[in-house]
Amino acid sequence: FLVLDDIMDSSHTRRGQPCWFRLPKVGMIAVNDGLILRNHIPRILKKHFKGKPYYVDLLDLFNEVEFQTASGQMIDLITTLVGEKDLSKYSLPLHHRIVQYKTAYYSFYLPVACALVMSGENLDNHVDVKNILVE
Repeated sequence: FLVLDDIMDSSHTRRGQPCWFRLPKVGMIAVNDGLILRNHIPRILKKHFKGKPYYVDLLDLFNEVEFQTASGQMIDLITTLVGEKDLSKYSLPLHHRIVQYKTAYYSFYLPVACALVMSGENLDNHVDVKNILVE
């Protein structure tokens, strides 16, 4: 998520280091790198969990979280268009939504949801946990 996010947001640094795409000789090769990293998720899940009763649920969970993250990125991008910055359109509830979808799902919800799924829990029985983690 982060390699592509940095490109889309034209970021300069991530955690005190230059963004990957800003390094000499990387540039837009980083787009392909981001896609390769993303495509390793199902490969890693398959390698370690194929045959487990929760394997398909893990795949579904990662796909759902990726969708939520991409949705948050879309909201961020369309509200901060280059040349069309209008702070009157940017509100605290909008900021909260961007953070919730762009960051909270994969940072806070995904690890806990993975543990629940792997321990045999049905995520539908833990909606309160999800709500707390993404808030």
